[in-house]
Amino acid sequence: MATVVLIHSALGLTPTVLKWADDLRAEGHNVITPDLYEGAIYGNLDEGVAHADSVPMSAHVAAARAAIAEAGGLGPDPVYAGFSLGAAVAQILALTDPDARGVVLMHGAMSPQWIDGAEWGERLTGQLHYAVDDPWCEAEEVQAFVRFAPDGALDEFKYDGSAHLFAFEQLGEYDAYQGALMHDRVIAFLAEL
Repeated sequence: MATVVLIHSALGLTPTVLKWADDLRAEGHNVITPDLYEGAIYGNLDEGVAHADSVPMSAHVAAARAAIAEAGGLGPDPVYAGFSLGAAVAQILALTDPDARGVVLMHGAMSPQWIDGAEWGERLTGQLHYAVDDPWCEAEEVQAFVRFAPDGALDEFKYDGSAHLFAFEQLGEYDAYQGALMHDRVIAFLAEL
C-alpha cells in the first residue's frame, strides 16, 4: 500500500479532509495529513483564501515537508494528494520528488512553469479532478499541467458545474454524487499503484 501525503484546502484541516484520510487508511494506506494552518479552520473560501494568500507558497510547502519529516518521512513510492490549495502544494512536492509514484490533484492544478525544477518522474502517474466551470480553477493553468504530463501518465476527470470544493460536505456547493465519484476514483487509483 502507498504512503499518501493528503494536503488540505484553503479551509484548513477540516473534518472532510480527515474523513478522506480515514477512508484511505481503511484501504490500508499510510496517510500523513499536514496542517499548514496550525489548527486554524475557515468556514468559507473567501476567508480561507485570504489566509492562504497571506503566506508565501514556499511556506505552505515547507510546512508540508516538516509534517512529513515529523511523521518519520516517506516510504518508497510516495503519493502526494491535495484539495485546491493542497493540490498546488501536492503538485510542487510531486514534481520535485524523483521518487514520487503518484499525484492526485483535486479541485485544480497550476502550470508547472511556476515550479522551480519541475520534472515528471519516470514512474509518476496521476489524476486531476475539477469542475468544468469552476471560477477558482484557471483553464490555462490546468491545461498547462495536462500538457506537461507524458502521454498515458495522467487521468483528467472533469465534473459538471461550477462548484469548487464540491466534495466538501460543510459547504453549500457540496455535490454528494460527484464527491463520491471523485472519492471512488481516487481509491481505485491508489489500489492500482
